[in-house]
Amino acid sequence: MSSSGRKPPKGKPVSKGKPALTPKKISPLKTDTPVKKSSSRKANWFFVSFFFVFALILYGNTIFNKYAVDDIYVTNNPVVKLGIKAIPKIFNSYYVNQQGNLGSSSSDYRPIVRSTFALEYQLWGEKPGRSHSVNILIYFLLSTLLFFILRRLLKNYNILFPFLITVIFMAHPVHTEVVASLKNRDEMLAFLCGLGSLSLLLDYAEKRKLRYVFFALLVFFIGYLCKSSIVPFLLLIPLTLYFFTDLPVKKYVPIVLGILFVGLFAFILPRMLLPHVHRIKGFVENPLFFESNFWIHLGTGLVSLLFYLKILVYPHPLLHYYGYDMIPVTNLANIWVWVSIILYAGMLIYAILKFREKHFLSYAIFWFLIAIAMYSNILVPVMGIVGERFVFNASLGFSMALVYIIFLIFKTQPKSLTIEMDSRLKILAVVILLLIPCTAMTVSRNRDWRNLFDLYRSDIKFLDKSAKGNLEWAGFLMGTVYNDPNFLRSGGVNELKLDYIITHFKRSLQIYPRNYKTLNDLGTVYLFMAKNSDSAILYLNKAIELDPSSQPAYVNLGMAYRQLGKYPQAIECFEHILKINPTQVKAIFALADVYNDMGDFNRAVKMNEDVMKAYPKLEMPYINIGNYYMLKTDTVTAVSYWEKAAAIHPSYELCVQLNSLYVLRGDREKADYYYNLGMQVAKQNQ
Repeated sequence: MSSSGRKPPKGKPVSKGKPALTPKKISPLKTDTPVKKSSSRKANWFFVSFFFVFALILYGNTIFNKYAVDDIYVTNNPVVKLGIKAIPKIFNSYYVNQQGNLGSSSSDYRPIVRSTFALEYQLWGEKPGRSHSVNILIYFLLSTLLFFILRRLLKNYNILFPFLITVIFMAHPVHTEVVASLKNRDEMLAFLCGLGSLSLLLDYAEKRKLRYVFFALLVFFIGYLCKSSIVPFLLLIPLTLYFFTDLPVKKYVPIVLGILFVGLFAFILPRMLLPHVHRIKGFVENPLFFESNFWIHLGTGLVSLLFYLKILVYPHPLLHYYGYDMIPVTNLANIWVWVSIILYAGMLIYAILKFREKHFLSYAIFWFLIAIAMYSNILVPVMGIVGERFVFNASLGFSMALVYIIFLIFKTQPKSLTIEMDSRLKILAVVILLLIPCTAMTVSRNRDWRNLFDLYRSDIKFLDKSAKGNLEWAGFLMGTVYNDPNFLRSGGVNELKLDYIITHFKRSLQIYPRNYKTLNDLGTVYLFMAKNSDSAILYLNKAIELDPSSQPAYVNLGMAYRQLGKYPQAIECFEHILKINPTQVKAIFALADVYNDMGDFNRAVKMNEDVMKAYPKLEMPYINIGNYYMLKTDTVTAVSYWEKAAAIHPSYELCVQLNSLYVLRGDREKADYYYNLGMQVAKQNQ
């Protein structure tokens, strides 16, 4: 103890007999700290600006795109078009609501994403180009956040390493489905929230303040309401904390449990608020929905995993949909199953061996495996069997591994803070050689997503084995021709030739003959477009054999018999429908038409009048009765009924008809009225 009785400062030896030195006061102008901060800010702005420009280069041409696959159910529907007023209803409804002749299908709960589209409608209305701009902005934001997280994790690495990982990730063409498709914005927002949760928990690992955990859980919850594809972050977050922080392992448990609780709550929430989810699952979408043999699930799942590696290494062709039979449904007796086993087992073994030393390549492999596992089909089948959007998160693990391997090829350690110019140029040359074709493929693929017609037409040449791909293309063309028959008459577009449409329906049947929808749609084409009632009856009867309880094929079959003048058979079809569903007004109208054809005018009128009483705001009974009177050349009575129909719900065709009749009568006032009304209706329908 010193003579003054005071202890010397801990850890600092006191020099005896020498006075303590007074430190010199250093002028702030001489310190290099502000210079470093300024330099760091400039570097940050350089990176942010680069990612913004690069995102524009990659996806800027999507601002000229319209709507594409499933956008009508998610981004361009009557609910979303209500704007901000729609948000309460959005939180009280499913993400996808499809209504069709074969039944309705509702699935998924992603209210945050649909709310963004409602907000966009509130701001600028129906302008898909601006919505695509929002997608580009989101992609830029998640890429920028990704870079700063990587730089934070790899603080002892050369800055070139996280930068190149981010650039490779951004440029990968497999992301086009996610960025160029408005419906798939959910994937980007979920990934962005996953990264946000990770960043906040890295703050917690450094500062040990619980508020970061709270905000991380909140962001994770929001991400789950965007899409459940955020679930892999349940494992990716503790994986990252283990590899790059000194947070004790015992601290992981409450974090993981907290995220798990939040995820379960987000999973249960729609089941508490909404009716039971009903999603139609077809064999053509994934046969594994109807397969109980585990070995077939395993074999098909391993082939699916091999497919994901293939499109990451060689992303061509890129397709909007796959389904049956693009990926073989197989057990273990398949050469590609064993190729997949060898590749994935090799990756897993290497990652495990390098796990304890926290090797970066081990981290990259585990990221890839965790992110892709939920889409493997082994435990839970996925729609379409495989999909490019499913590999979005996993592609980050691939990008990390690829850049690491490029560094190793040129014998350069990523941790080297200084890299020789020769090695730096070689690494950059290889990356640029990869970026040029990737960027070109991305920009080119974006053009395919301009609209549904261009997308289907571009992809169909690679979908020869897809039952649903051929069905969707043929069905789309059928609807296009039905709405505008002039396409067929002009003969200017080869894809809209009737034989071409029939060929793709038949190709779908060759791949999977037991598809009710394909048989019914093909029968519809023969009935209404080809005017071939015999062929229509052939395919409609096959559809009915598959599902006697379904009504659309019976409706079409009754109409086919009516065309042939086989009225008893037609009546039998429509009465069968009414036994199943007595309120099926389409069947009532069709049956009334048959009775009118048979000369039973009064019965036909009475059936439509009964519908009027039950549904006073339905215009169709008035149109039908007007048609019956017109066939009896009672124009005055026909017009009176048609005017009542126009008063309830005017259609362009009905207004044109009334306008023409009043022109012939010389009643200019009423002719002008229905002309203007027809133009108003046409404008609203644009």
